[in-house]
Amino acid sequence: MINHKSSIIIRKSQSGFTLVELIVVLSVAAVISIVGIAAFVSYNQTQSLNTAAADISNMFNLAKSRAASGVKPSTAPCSVQTMDGYRISIATPRTYSLDAVCSSGTSNILTSIMPSALSFNANKTFTFRVLTGGFTGGSTTIIISGFGKSKTLTVDSLGNVR
Repeated sequence: MINHKSSIIIRKSQSGFTLVELIVVLSVAAVISIVGIAAFVSYNQTQSLNTAAADISNMFNLAKSRAASGVKPSTAPCSVQTMDGYRISIATPRTYSLDAVCSSGTSNILTSIMPSALSFNANKTFTFRVLTGGFTGGSTTIIISGFGKSKTLTVDSLGNVR
């Protein structure tokens, strides 16, 4: 009697990824990540520039509204003297301030410093008069630059910033 043993072949299914497939997927993910990070950095830099421009524009609006309403600061010397107006000073490279101007001095209202990567193009002074309602400083442009980009603010003869 011949005993025939039947052979049963059991095959395990191969699940998983090959090394080449993993390398391709990781490479694509790396490229997408690098592009995303570069776009985020560029967006962040643009937002810093826009924020600085908006802050300066807001300072002009604050000075104009305080001058129009005749508001006096509560700090000396302006609290007890005649108000002449509000002055905005832009100093290179990054400082700008709002001061109340009185008959015998000034009183600082607000001083701001832009981020270190941003700078102004020049020193400028603008004044909004309280009694006469005038504006001195003339039509000019303020250029804020940094990160290889720039933002131009135009100040018209009435002190409006665009």
